[in-house]
Amino acid sequence: MSIRKGTKNTSYVRSDDSVATKNISKDIISNFVYDEVNGGILRTKWLGREQSVPKCNNKGYIMYSIDVAGYTYKYSAHRLVYLLHNPDMDQSLQMDHINGIKTDNRIENLRAVGAQQNNFNRHTNKGFSWQAANQKFRADIGVGYKVIYLGLYETILDARAAYLRAKKKYHVIEEG
Repeated sequence: MSIRKGTKNTSYVRSDDSVATKNISKDIISNFVYDEVNGGILRTKWLGREQSVPKCNNKGYIMYSIDVAGYTYKYSAHRLVYLLHNPDMDQSLQMDHINGIKTDNRIENLRAVGAQQNNFNRHTNKGFSWQAANQKFRADIGVGYKVIYLGLYETILDARAAYLRAKKKYHVIEEG
């Protein structure tokens, strides 16, 4: 596991790109308060130094840095907001922005979900591909580590429509 010198992140990235999440302690959460007006968080304790402005990471999420015992820890604003409202949550869960806007950290826009449910929101999966052998578009959908075949279609629009129908059926995020 490689960690940049002098910093520790809430998510450590290993060489195989898997992520191990670090729990956020109640001491860290006590440094923040929810901003009812703007729907975000504000820092309440500065730990003896000037407040740094939160920055977006390369994925577009707002991040806060806190220095603890000589290390800089980075925490995502949406996880901090959720933990302020649900301090006893299972921290192995991921945070989902319901409306898909990564900087909208209002509590009513956040929900805790499992990894598979959070992957349902990915826009990179189009659900169909061109099959050169039979000159048609094949539609499938992934559910629970299995691929469900949805059929072959003449047009890209028909294949996409089949995928979207299956997405409504299989990729339901259960409120919890």
